[in-house]
Amino acid sequence: MTRTQLSAPDSKHGQLQRACLDLLREHHRKGDIPTNGRFLFYELEQRGVIPKKYDGVNPKTGNKFARTPLQDVSVATMRLRESGLVPWHWIEDESRTLTEWRYGFTVISYLIDTIPRARIDLWAEQSPPLIISESRATAGVLRTLAYEYLTPITATGGQCGGFIVNEIVPLLRGNKRHVLYVGDHELRGPADQIEANTKRYIEKHTGRTFEPGEWTKIALTEHQVKASARLRRLAIAKLDKRYKPPKEYEAIECEALGQGVLVRLIRKHLDSLLPEPLEVVSDRERIQRESARAALLRIRRRS
Repeated sequence: MTRTQLSAPDSKHGQLQRACLDLLREHHRKGDIPTNGRFLFYELEQRGVIPKKYDGVNPKTGNKFARTPLQDVSVATMRLRESGLVPWHWIEDESRTLTEWRYGFTVISYLIDTIPRARIDLWAEQSPPLIISESRATAGVLRTLAYEYLTPITATGGQCGGFIVNEIVPLLRGNKRHVLYVGDHELRGPADQIEANTKRYIEKHTGRTFEPGEWTKIALTEHQVKASARLRRLAIAKLDKRYKPPKEYEAIECEALGQGVLVRLIRKHLDSLLPEPLEVVSDRERIQRESARAALLRIRRRS
C-alpha cells in the first residue's frame, strides 16, 4: 500500500492524511501505540498542521464548517486504516467494548493456553496503585502501561457518584493503596472540582484520609504548566454553564502534554514505588511460566 491511495497531496484532505500518517509512524517508532484521535489532534495542532478550531465560514459553501478539526483528524486516520497504510489496532476507540469468553477443548488445554498470560505479584503483597483518569480517551492509551505494572485503571468521565462508590471505593477500602490522578489543568474551572469531588467521595465512603504521597496528581499540574511555555500557549477559554450567567475559565487539556510524555511520567512514578525492578520480576515470571507449562504438559500426557 502506498501514499497514492490518499487524496491529492496538494488538497486539504491529502495534506492532513499525510501528516497523520507521518505522526502515526513516529508514534510507532517511539513505542506509543496504540494511540487515539485526541492525542493526535493535539500534536498536529502544536505543529501547526491544523487549528484548534475553524473560525468563520467555509469559503466554498458560505456555511459553518461541517466538521471540527478533531473530526477531520478522525476522518483522515480512518482513510489511512481503510487504505491499509496503518494497522487498525494502532488507534483505539475507548468508548466501545466487546466482551468475548475464553474456553478450551479440555480444562488442561485451557490452562496451558492461559500460561502466556499468567502474571505474578509485582508489589510484594501490597495493593498496587490505582490510576484514575478524568478522561476516557487518556485512560484508553494508558491501559497497556497499567497492565505492564498490574495497576488497576479507570476513568471517571467527569463528576460522578455512583460509579465511584460501586467500583472505585472497594479497591481503596481497608488498605493504603496509592492513587495516581490524571486530569486537565484549569483556572477556576470544573477540573479541580472533579478531582476534589472524586477524592471527597472516596474518603467519605472508605472512611480513609489520604496521607501525603498517597494521592498524587501526575498531570496536568500547575508546576508542569508554569514550566512549559508550549502548554501555556494551548490554554483555551471555556464556559462553565452550571452557573448563571456562565463563568469563563482557562483550560489546558491533559492530552496536550503528549502521549509519550505522559506515559514516561507515570512509568517513572510507578518505578519509584515498585519494591524491586520490573525486569527482575519479569524474569522470575518467565521462568515460572516455563515450569508450569512443562508440568501441565506432563499431566496431559498421562491423562
